[in-house]
Amino acid sequence: MTQKEFQDRTGITPTEEEFDYIHAVYMETRLDKDDFCKDFIKHGDSKIVRDVHITAVNYEMAIKNFKSNTDCLADFLIGKSRAYNDTDFRTEAMRLVGEKEVVLRTVRMGLPLWDEDKQFIESYLSR
Repeated sequence: MTQKEFQDRTGITPTEEEFDYIHAVYMETRLDKDDFCKDFIKHGDSKIVRDVHITAVNYEMAIKNFKSNTDCLADFLIGKSRAYNDTDFRTEAMRLVGEKEVVLRTVRMGLPLWDEDKQFIESYLSR
């Protein structure tokens, strides 16, 4: 929804910063534009809505950060599994991201495939 669409539907003229918040909240709902605007007129200034939105954004950022750290750790473990020829590192990487992702990352990293990787590829392709 554009700022003009919001203004036409609500009669509210938000600042650019306020509309950024409004649009972010709108994008997180399943409401159509008209229903959202009707509800926003009733509850738009709600401190509860703002707090819940801030909490949701903070959790979303934390999840992205956690996923990024998990991805880095998985890559590290895959690399160490090959460097030390140790399946325990591969097992831990699989626990973090799953076997399919471990095999994909192994290929992308240009590392040698082990028998376990080849067996997974074969079983995956024969489905």
